[in-house]
Amino acid sequence: MKNRSDYSGIKTFLLLLTLLYFGSSDNAKSLGIGFGPATYTNGSEIYTFTVGCDSLILLPSGGTISFEVYAFGSLIDFLELSVTPMLPGITFPIVIGPSIVHSTFTWVLSGSFAGTLGFHILPNSDPFCNVSFDWPLPVELASFTSVVHANDVTLNWTTATENNNAGFDIERKMKSDETSGWVVSGRVQGKRNSNVQNSYTFMDLNLNSGTYQYRLKQSDFNGSYEYFYLNNNVYIRVPEKFNLQQNYPNPFNPVTNVEFGISKSGVVSLKVHDMSGKEVATLVNENLPPGYYTVKFNGSNLSSGVYFCIMKVNGIIITSKMILMK
Repeated sequence: MKNRSDYSGIKTFLLLLTLLYFGSSDNAKSLGIGFGPATYTNGSEIYTFTVGCDSLILLPSGGTISFEVYAFGSLIDFLELSVTPMLPGITFPIVIGPSIVHSTFTWVLSGSFAGTLGFHILPNSDPFCNVSFDWPLPVELASFTSVVHANDVTLNWTTATENNNAGFDIERKMKSDETSGWVVSGRVQGKRNSNVQNSYTFMDLNLNSGTYQYRLKQSDFNGSYEYFYLNNNVYIRVPEKFNLQQNYPNPFNPVTNVEFGISKSGVVSLKVHDMSGKEVATLVNENLPPGYYTVKFNGSNLSSGVYFCIMKVNGIIITSKMILMK
């Protein structure tokens, strides 16, 4: 019966044969390099592939690749195994030892990359084995701009290419409020795969006065995502004059939105009256700073008909007509 040490010797011999077969090089016949099976993981997505000298590895952006790298020489060789360039996201501990050494190569993929990594076996200074990698960004953004009208913001962006693009979450943050975080304003569906230019538009309506920042959260169908930031701040300034906008929707049943803006601080009275002049609801009755405001009016306890929304502030009276249709 063979003992465990006998089997260990057989395994070592087989490993040497594998390395000699896959890693032989004319550059240094006494040296060799080989790779174990490579694994790509991205959330629940997992698959394996092979790596070899002078191979080209095509991968999507995001996720992690990992594989073992082996180097061997003669019994008198003292080896050092390393990789260059040591890019962000790469983990590959340098190992030093006689005859046979190995190390685990791990790369957390982000952004885009197209280039070659050189695996070195010292004492040789030149790369003993080159492996090329290429993964494009899922989405190449060509432009991202904003346009402000009163307290509405229109965002426009253009993509040059799209790969597995599920869509964009539009996120904003009030820069003037240090306690505020990023909030989702809406979502726009992507084109999935496209090699032509595509244009997108999103309108963020009825914002309060302040300074805002915007970003796009682009997500893939596999769950990966990246952010694109608007380069400029967006300023929603105070209204130039007092105003009361037409309610929307109108006609309504039974809830509608009432928007108004005030250019100076003051006590604002916003009330709803019926056709006879009777007050049926008070929406606002308080001192407010300059800015844009939106309130809801619920007419569920009222009958169908015409109603008037009357705003009074600093001696100014503004009226708008609303139609409740049940």
